[in-house]
Amino acid sequence: MRFLAGLALFFLGLHLVSEALAGWKGRRSLMARALGSPPGALAYGLLLGALSGSGSGLGLLALALLEVGVLGHAQAALLSLAATAGAGVWVGLLALAKEEVREVLLALGLGLYLVPAWRRGGFLALGLGLLFLGFGEMAAGVEPWLSLGPRAATPLAAYGLGLLLGGVLGSANAVAALALLLSDRVAPGVAAALVLGAGVGTTATFFWAALAGRKEALRLAFPLFLHRLGLSLGLLPFAGWGLGVLPWHLLSHLLYALLYWPLGGVYAALAERLFPEGKVVPKYLRWEALDSPLLALALARRELARVADAVREMLVRAVRILAQEEGGEASLQALEEKVDALTRELVLYTSELASRTQEEKAVKLFMAASELERLGDLVRRVVRQGEKLWAQGLTFSQEGKEELLEAAGRLLGRLERLAAALATGEKALAEELLREDLSGYFQALKRAHLHRLEAGLRESRASTLAHLDVLLTLEALDQGLVRLAQLVLEL
Repeated sequence: MRFLAGLALFFLGLHLVSEALAGWKGRRSLMARALGSPPGALAYGLLLGALSGSGSGLGLLALALLEVGVLGHAQAALLSLAATAGAGVWVGLLALAKEEVREVLLALGLGLYLVPAWRRGGFLALGLGLLFLGFGEMAAGVEPWLSLGPRAATPLAAYGLGLLLGGVLGSANAVAALALLLSDRVAPGVAAALVLGAGVGTTATFFWAALAGRKEALRLAFPLFLHRLGLSLGLLPFAGWGLGVLPWHLLSHLLYALLYWPLGGVYAALAERLFPEGKVVPKYLRWEALDSPLLALALARRELARVADAVREMLVRAVRILAQEEGGEASLQALEEKVDALTRELVLYTSELASRTQEEKAVKLFMAASELERLGDLVRRVVRQGEKLWAQGLTFSQEGKEELLEAAGRLLGRLERLAAALATGEKALAEELLREDLSGYFQALKRAHLHRLEAGLRESRASTLAHLDVLLTLEALDQGLVRLAQLVLEL
């Protein structure tokens, strides 16, 4: 029990250290730019891991960035591996875990915590103190086990135990700390084998995420597991070399990251082949229904509502990206591909229906599908302009940003009404949209931006081209909504 209590303190210390250093990690938008290349992913992962002490936590962050399209598969995997290597430096601090040091750190942390301006420093000192205290309690708790004859353990058995502990605890650092405690009491190579097994076991973090329904987690977990397993088994015969636990812990994880760099494309292709993404196909269109024009029109209309929902989701994400100033076009790619694929099928379907029946409503559905596809392109352009601005280290002025978000929010409400009108056939929703003319509203936004330029606001001057382009794009988007509403009334 004392060992488990020490382990809990160890994890709490790591958490407090991570919280204290959270402000140094950088914004996600900056991180996304740093991760645009393998060297950036490697360097930034090492830095973030060293600052946070949590390779698994940053691995889940990499998964989240992969899910929203900020990172590709190879970049996300490389970030996860590099973060685990960087986090290993915290195990090296355990060599300083003397009783007097941890007492000083805890006392210092308490004093700093009581002063609001120094509270972050207090968290850092408290975290280090608890980290050292937990390590000491783990040492005391593991002492009774040492009488059971740990020297009889073999490297292969230790490797299996490390694999299990790494998967259960989700922390290579915690298992490395245990290996440090055992290193003087076990046969050569056993402690190193424990570390090697734990490095593979921590991949279980992604498997747990996959069980929770995060599909991308499995596509990331499998290549990482194979990569770590193959390299660690290759290193296992050399575990008896007298490098010590810390060098084995740091060098093995650094090796995993460095060797993944040239193999990232191969692993990404393997993941895609084993766990292919679902192909976007129409849900309602049935070609045999073309012999019944009324049924075919109804089915086409239901499919058109799906396209409208996908465009609405694109706009939701665009608004979120503008508000947080994080992310980019890549986060819209899957939705845009869905819009394009469904629009293509709708165009083919409605054109065939029109040629067979000369039905005017089929032509209107054809035009509505094309209009929705164009709206998706405009939403993507809004995000592209913001992304280009942030890449230059610039941002919209606070007033300008609020105006753009308000305008995008109003357009989102209008698009939601049109999507509902397409799904339900309630034309009153389209009529309501047409009664609300936003042309004067957009003219007022342009004048407000001009006034800020005349006032000499620095941020407005720096972002003026991007601001006007986004504003004009939003205005074009509204004009497309008006045309779509008119088509809805004719269906």
